[in-house]
Amino acid sequence: MPNTRPGLKFNLDGVCYACINYEKQKNTDWNQRWKKLELLCEKYRGTNGNGPDCAIAVSGGKDSHFQTYIIKEKLKMNPILLTSGNIDWTDAGKKNLENLTDEFGCDMIMSVPNRKIARIMFRKAFEEIGSPGWYQDSGLYAFPVKMAMKLGIKLLIYGEDVNYTYGGEFDEETPSALLQSKNDVVKPIWEKWFEDEVLTEKDLDSVKQPDENEIKNSDLEIIYLSYFMPWNSHHNFEVAKRCGFEHLGHEYVREGSIDNYDQIDSLGYLFNPFLKYPKFGHSVATDIASRWIRYGMKTREEMISFVEEHDGKLDQGIVDIFCNFTRMSKKEFYRILDKWYNKNLFEQDSDGVWQTKFKVGKGLI
Repeated sequence: MPNTRPGLKFNLDGVCYACINYEKQKNTDWNQRWKKLELLCEKYRGTNGNGPDCAIAVSGGKDSHFQTYIIKEKLKMNPILLTSGNIDWTDAGKKNLENLTDEFGCDMIMSVPNRKIARIMFRKAFEEIGSPGWYQDSGLYAFPVKMAMKLGIKLLIYGEDVNYTYGGEFDEETPSALLQSKNDVVKPIWEKWFEDEVLTEKDLDSVKQPDENEIKNSDLEIIYLSYFMPWNSHHNFEVAKRCGFEHLGHEYVREGSIDNYDQIDSLGYLFNPFLKYPKFGHSVATDIASRWIRYGMKTREEMISFVEEHDGKLDQGIVDIFCNFTRMSKKEFYRILDKWYNKNLFEQDSDGVWQTKFKVGKGLI
């Protein structure tokens, strides 16, 4: 990972804390942590009679399958699955979400995004903060917490701690996911959306995260499953396949990505992670390559050429979906995209095409 990634820290040897924290797993007493998870489940198991005794925040992906497999089949809990839907769906995404309830026999509650508000917010967030998926991410974080509180459920389970696993401000390893909304995926800029008076707080109330005191007062315990067991996204994919999860490879080949199983439920959403590239000089291909290197699946030397080939590609299908949904012309799209290019990392030629000022694996040239 390059040092342009926000919040990522390095030690004196130039090793990032994502790699350091992954290596710590080798010396973690996972048997002891698993016992803690068993005790936690024992505390809540059956506390709601025949109703759900916990909730799992899911999207339908490989990690959702892995989480549900662990909680339902290995720990014998009775979870309800909570999710916030997409604006566009791949066929694989729909099938995988349905498979969660079919394979594991779990009830699911989904919040369907308000398409009118989403259309406004996708455009607004793209232009004003360079994070067009803010509304969708905010809903994905807020809905499971709100619904768990409304249902009176006392245990809510998330997958991995993004700050700890990949580096961020709140990177102390902890089982509690109470601070998950502060991992910078959903930037805390609530008041900004109402400055032009196009939207009101009522319009966005469904995606507003409850504050910490509200959560504590409801006695809702929110945890990261990744604290209690080794977390490896590729291993999770292998487990998910055995539970009926389908990858995207038979439906669509994405430009700019080097796998076919991560973030596959929506193509339009992938514009959000792509925008890391103009801002920071790295995107999805770097993320995946770094994981594979940590996992020992590939070497750094092997992955540099893959990142060079794929990381800066913006898939045309993603552009089409985003522009069609927001009713934005391609000319306007690229005009706004231009403003997010980091001029320390890129320079624009006389025809408006951006060229890199860095080389993958080496830095600025």
